[in-house]
Amino acid sequence: MKRLATILSVLMLFGMAAASCGQREEPFRAYAWMSGKVSMTDEVLEDYFSRAADAGLSGIFLECHGGYPEVLGDSTAFRDSAALVILRRAVPVAQKYGLELHAWMWTTNRCEHALLEAHPDWYEVNGLGESLAEIEMYNRKHYRFLCPTHEGVAEYLKDRVRELAEVEGLTGIHLDFIRYPDAILPYGLHESRGVVQDKVYPQWDCCYCDQCRAAFKAQTGIDPLELEDPTACPEWMQFRWDAMAKLADGLLAEIRACGKVASAAVFATPEESKKLVRQDWVQFRHADALLPMIYYSSYAQPREWVETASREGVEALAAAGNMARLYAGVPVPRDGDFRQCIALARAGGAHGICFFSLEGVARNPEHWTALKEALAEIQ
Repeated sequence: MKRLATILSVLMLFGMAAASCGQREEPFRAYAWMSGKVSMTDEVLEDYFSRAADAGLSGIFLECHGGYPEVLGDSTAFRDSAALVILRRAVPVAQKYGLELHAWMWTTNRCEHALLEAHPDWYEVNGLGESLAEIEMYNRKHYRFLCPTHEGVAEYLKDRVRELAEVEGLTGIHLDFIRYPDAILPYGLHESRGVVQDKVYPQWDCCYCDQCRAAFKAQTGIDPLELEDPTACPEWMQFRWDAMAKLADGLLAEIRACGKVASAAVFATPEESKKLVRQDWVQFRHADALLPMIYYSSYAQPREWVETASREGVEALAAAGNMARLYAGVPVPRDGDFRQCIALARAGGAHGICFFSLEGVARNPEHWTALKEALAEIQ
């Protein structure tokens, strides 16, 4: 009963218990993602958090484990000591200004050297037989994804969730990179990344490790590497959607069990997510909130796509009976038109909005005023 009371209290803070409890619909909420580093001083946190609260943001998703994780203490230990330092320093500042604080952690994309050295076999393998423990996909040193079907991966990530949940006062844990690597990059990035992706090519298609191949063959009698075009095989696509959804849902359930709000950053729309990164986020059923990253320029789309993508996500969740709230993730508008971003997200049925990133707001001092005015209009 004590755990249930804690979870309900946290969900009410995050605005997620109203509908299920038969209360009035919760207000539209605004959040922002923000990078976190051990080197951040209390003065820096005070500046960002005080401005965020004054602008009307409800909370911050603070990155505590990213592509180049900091190492404190024993470099061979799995415990993420740097993340704990970041969060324990940030929580009291967030509480001072009445902000929710969610720990933003990278999930299947893990780059800690201790893990890479101890378990290189846990990493995904592309269609050419190359391990992501060894190659740099898209020439990105941090693009090293763990295989969701490999024994040990789920428990390792649950351990990371549990240690973050130890931080007293933390509102939630936010999963990022809970997906496969990009089989196809968002369309607006092809030219800048120097790739031609008119179809799925094997060097970017994962995972073909021995364990995935054996598990799929046990189910279907098929070795995916023997298929002329593996992506044309519905069973093979479903296998990977299911594998990632199972991993994600297990981690989200673990977050909830720890009494924290469970959320995840996902690709822009349900169908694009399944196609580009094998992520069927509608099946993330233990999520309290899902934040599709509707970065419209990356998809060569106009800003108005925020409404379309939000609606597709909301409708897909409803059709699947998934009760997660949808918060539209959008880039900070360069022209400072936060009103339009908010209006588009609301028109698409989103329960709120999340801006990437708080640093992006801070780069232009006028943005703070524009954001505050836009949010004041919807209170």
